[in-house]
Amino acid sequence: MSIISRLVPLLAKRKARLIQEIMDNPIELTEAKLHSILERHAQTAYGKANNFGGIRTPEHFAEGVPLSDYVSMKPYWNRIYENPQLPIITADPVIWYVQSSGSTGKPKALPISKAGLKDYTAGSMLFLMSFINAKEGNNKVFDGTMLTFAAPARIGEINGVPLGYMTGISREMIANALLKRIVKPGVEIFNMTEMCEKLWSYAKYAVTENITSLGGITTLVFAFIRRMQHEYGPSLLDEFRGTKYEARIREALGDDGTLDLNVLWPNLIMVGATGVDADPYKPWLKRTLPNATLWDNFAGSEGLYGTTLLKHTDNGIQLLPNINYFEFIPESQIDKENPTIIPLSEVKKNHRYELILTNMMGYTRYRIGDMVTFIDTDPYSVHRIGRKGKSVNLTGEKLSDAHVTEGVAYATKQTGAEILDYTVYGSIESGQANYVIAAMFNNEVDSIEFARAFDECVGRNNGEFKYVQEFGSLGPTIVRRMEKSYTESLIEHSHIQAKSRPLATEEEGVASGSF
Repeated sequence: MSIISRLVPLLAKRKARLIQEIMDNPIELTEAKLHSILERHAQTAYGKANNFGGIRTPEHFAEGVPLSDYVSMKPYWNRIYENPQLPIITADPVIWYVQSSGSTGKPKALPISKAGLKDYTAGSMLFLMSFINAKEGNNKVFDGTMLTFAAPARIGEINGVPLGYMTGISREMIANALLKRIVKPGVEIFNMTEMCEKLWSYAKYAVTENITSLGGITTLVFAFIRRMQHEYGPSLLDEFRGTKYEARIREALGDDGTLDLNVLWPNLIMVGATGVDADPYKPWLKRTLPNATLWDNFAGSEGLYGTTLLKHTDNGIQLLPNINYFEFIPESQIDKENPTIIPLSEVKKNHRYELILTNMMGYTRYRIGDMVTFIDTDPYSVHRIGRKGKSVNLTGEKLSDAHVTEGVAYATKQTGAEILDYTVYGSIESGQANYVIAAMFNNEVDSIEFARAFDECVGRNNGEFKYVQEFGSLGPTIVRRMEKSYTESLIEHSHIQAKSRPLATEEEGVASGSF
């Protein structure tokens, strides 16, 4: 056992007190965070324009400060691009710009400050420490290599300030010695942007290491696991023939050319995920990496919003009120000009909301575009995270990405399917409307039963979907097998940090060449 794996449990126990405080006093913490943000940024251009210095209560804040989004903040962004040292939205100078993933359109360059990044790092520590506290022996994750999938921290600059992806920036700016030590493999691979070259480089590196965890950009993590399992085995054997790693690869390589990753990495105990709803992938991951626990994060270009803090990972992702102030718009209100907005204390279990963010990065009552469903309110835990406005409406049913992810997850459990990648899109052929599940499976699956289970689950959660199917205007869902990963095609056609799309349009699918 390494020195670090012996010392980390002591640090984790200290962090356990903060985790418990987050569980016990979320409203007090989030309101205290709001006051500290307003105080720090009171003398900024945005703070003066919205009277931050005169705000005394959360109610006053909600009444006096307008909602914001990328469009309304664009004039401030432009001023920051010209003068990043001036206190425009934050008291601290802007030290970097984050290239957004572009999941709602063209990628954006979003400013971040040192104080904001410090909060982000603090949240990342809770992600690790909660995993250590969850189960005896989890500290052994530090006995090997924690393989991190990151995108470049530097892809350009704006007036002397670097522009890059948050996964790379957060790793380059790490001040914590513990976190810095475990970031592997390094910038020479992080900075690659061509997916096939990048994943092959990860594969060659990972064969030589005692891998104990995988984490980072989840779309890349899942693509890496898929390729290691089904594609890379024979090539890796050729690459390392005659070396000390040949025997290790041969032991894991099956007669059909697949790699048994549990044999290759017997000490892998954690898979970190962020940016996708991982529930549909859990059966495949559990079969492929039986010793690993899926540990979820909820983060974006604007910050870190939540992480897994509980031992039982089926309880969703716990929000982090210690580094964010949260407000919410009920799903029925999101398209209204003056929507109802409620604080964290008023959300209800099983209800769906648009998240409104205020944090030290300088985002104030900012609509990040994410929708969440509360799986619990004690502690405040969310799941079914998706994008606002992402829905398909063939016959009046308004199918959302939340309906899709829950339906696919339910179908995998009911049929024993191990899904590798999927998307759902609407299709109308010869006057008949249907939804199509385009999927890659790791095992043999009864497509009719899978589709039937999907329709059953979606119908329970969406009454209109059930009605139009019963009426006949919407036909039964169809399952089609994908020859190539849809998510990987998105990455290849856009950028290295592109997110998966549980729900797509037919045009998006056809353009990708996956279906």
